[in-house]
Amino acid sequence: MKTIYFNKNFSVTSAQLDALKHEGRFATLASHSDPENTMMLAADRMVQEPRGLLGDAYVDWLLGVVQREHPDVFIVGKEAGAVAERRSEFGALGVQALTVADAPTLRHLDRKDEFLRAWDTDVLPIPAWTTFHDLATFEAGLAELEEHPAFVPGVTRLCVKPARGIYAAGFRVLTDGRDLGSFLKGELYQMSYGEARRLFSQSDAQTETTLPTMLLMHTLEGAERSIDCVAWQGELAASVVRRKLPGGGPQLIENRPDLLRVARQIARQYRLSGIFNFQTKDHRLPDDKGQPNMLEINARASGGLRYSMAAGINFASLAAQLALGELKAEDAPRPRTGVRVAEVKAALVLE
Repeated sequence: MKTIYFNKNFSVTSAQLDALKHEGRFATLASHSDPENTMMLAADRMVQEPRGLLGDAYVDWLLGVVQREHPDVFIVGKEAGAVAERRSEFGALGVQALTVADAPTLRHLDRKDEFLRAWDTDVLPIPAWTTFHDLATFEAGLAELEEHPAFVPGVTRLCVKPARGIYAAGFRVLTDGRDLGSFLKGELYQMSYGEARRLFSQSDAQTETTLPTMLLMHTLEGAERSIDCVAWQGELAASVVRRKLPGGGPQLIENRPDLLRVARQIARQYRLSGIFNFQTKDHRLPDDKGQPNMLEINARASGGLRYSMAAGINFASLAAQLALGELKAEDAPRPRTGVRVAEVKAALVLE
């Protein structure tokens, strides 16, 4: 039985390992610096990673694991860019290292300001946006976006987020002022203009924490979607479009040929191999039909991949089969659509 290796990665990796174990096609190997991480519990074999290794030192360690354990496919998590720079060394050991893209492309997609600047808006539009790095450029950005033709006073809201980051770290919708109601509702992703100015002014002072490049953009108020995909050498094999429903619970798996076409274009444009994700949000039009806008492309499995897996797609297995030449992209299975899916958490007793 051939083996898929996962190095240290986000918690959703344990769901991929569980799905592989249930399918029974591949054996699994995982490494992590925490021996009780759920990745380690879900894998057939495990190797504990040393703490603190980065860059070439970490890649050297990974090469040692590959040489000892002989996996066939390596789905790369931590330090994907560094692995991409030295992917040929993994190939020389007989393993397909899936970094999703080459190192320059990974850097481009990771820097959201560079990505948005280069994105072809004929494929999907993007919300009005700019960047800032201190209070003065924040104020200039506010003035610019409030003068944008798409800005409607009293209706359009603005938001901020780091140009580099994962999940919702640093994301806030700007408000005129937080009230008791929003506080009691637990609305964590809002921040008043006054709070923003106070925080961003700290970048002007000699503080230990400096403000990185930040995005300031129009907040789109329509439906939010996350599209999980798997591709091989630029050819899309499978894609699941899931719409996030109000309340943060179940999600709806949709049949959206338009977004599947976008997924295919993304895979070809960046010549992607492996599991990737892109995020859209609708701009509400006068006829009340939302127009999807591109937000970002993630060259990795999304945190919500479990929802898409519930639609019948085993992403890690497909990626491995494509890499090993056991499956062609056009022969990949299609997901169920028109179904609502939910994540069910469970507890395990640790020995």
